[in-house]
Amino acid sequence: MSFPHGYALIVGVGHYRFAPYLNVPCTVNDAEAVAMLLHDPHFCGYPPANVTLLTGEQATRDEVLTALDTLAKRTTPTDTILLFYSGHGEYSADGAYVLTTHDTRFDNGGKVVAGTAVSQTDLITALRAIPAQRVLVLINACHAGELSPTLGAGQPAVVGQPFPQQTADALLTTGSGRIIITACREDQVAYIGSGPLTIFAQALTNGLRGQGVSGRAGFISAFDLYTYLYFAVREAVERQVPLALRQRYTMTQEPELTVLKGVGPFAVALFRGATQLGDFPADHTPPPETAIRTVEPSRSRWAFQQIVSERAVVADSVNDSTIITGDGNTVVQGDVINTGHISGSGIAIGRGAQAHVQGIPSAASVAALFVPVEKTIRQRPDDPTVTKDELLATVRWIADEVAQGAQANEQRLIRLLHALATTAPDIFAPVVTILQTQSICAAAVRAALQVQRDGN
Repeated sequence: MSFPHGYALIVGVGHYRFAPYLNVPCTVNDAEAVAMLLHDPHFCGYPPANVTLLTGEQATRDEVLTALDTLAKRTTPTDTILLFYSGHGEYSADGAYVLTTHDTRFDNGGKVVAGTAVSQTDLITALRAIPAQRVLVLINACHAGELSPTLGAGQPAVVGQPFPQQTADALLTTGSGRIIITACREDQVAYIGSGPLTIFAQALTNGLRGQGVSGRAGFISAFDLYTYLYFAVREAVERQVPLALRQRYTMTQEPELTVLKGVGPFAVALFRGATQLGDFPADHTPPPETAIRTVEPSRSRWAFQQIVSERAVVADSVNDSTIITGDGNTVVQGDVINTGHISGSGIAIGRGAQAHVQGIPSAASVAALFVPVEKTIRQRPDDPTVTKDELLATVRWIADEVAQGAQANEQRLIRLLHALATTAPDIFAPVVTILQTQSICAAAVRAALQVQRDGN
């Protein structure tokens, strides 16, 4: 028996044409293993013609976007789509989060050059065009551990950036039945592990084989798959990752599921090639101790508006473009953003228009404030206790949280600032100065004061 309504796009970047120091070869293994199981009739049962695999030189931005466009054209509301990405997450010069591809380029400041990676806006646009009402997005980024064999002597491994919660929240409002699973929480890393696949991908393939997953009416449930991933990844990290490495990065790794409040699970594949199918039950939930984030629709819409409006502002100011509206679409000269109907969303359209969003600074403006700190980190002498990449990651996480404005997580800021104060006081000081003198985020100022008090 097959799973005829199942479609998949599987991406494993593996190698980077213009940045070989980013290479994570095992992500190709990740993608190939997931794709093989999906179209295996003894397991997931997807029709082979419905599974698109992009790895290595094929995993370019254009190929990924073309494959997403094909899914939009081929699928219907009754179909199920599984999107899997294994590679590096990063930020572009305008502060947007991106999933890097084989042809990604970087500027002199280490930021992704616009248009050379799959941006969060690209993802939003693509998912809004897909009519399928069951879409599972699996993101395996922010890798730590044994990475690229092409690193030069003394060159630190690149960890990359985890998938932001704001981006996950925004994706939920692109259509019905969206579920996002990331390999780790926003303040953690995804460990490579000691096997041929990354730890997350190994757990994912085990789950797709039916290991540790209940066969509900002959199907694998998105929630059951996530529950297995959560516990399997946590346990594998404790077994496989040396304590010294966990102390350097994060002690644990917890896959996180993000879903709109009120949205239940759906069948993502056959259970071990089931030949007898029943009615799929949609009344089960993951255990409360897992890292499930249930997002209010209003929060998802807010996240969507922030990403789309910031992208429009950047395009207007940097490219001197004119924003044109018509038939429910927003078109930016040089880039096209299909946002659907946005009347009453709070997004300003056209030169001179104004939109008021209380307490939310621009991600690009926040990122710009931290550029001098990142430059200082890159010029910093090598430190055996903390690498430059670790410091860059911490500072960027702080900037990301600050960019949330009134929605910033104060406790997370405290944890990040504590880590910075402990490992690199010389970097902690200018970061605190930025937070206190710019007054861009009240939660950040309170967090900085708390960490300073704790240190006295």
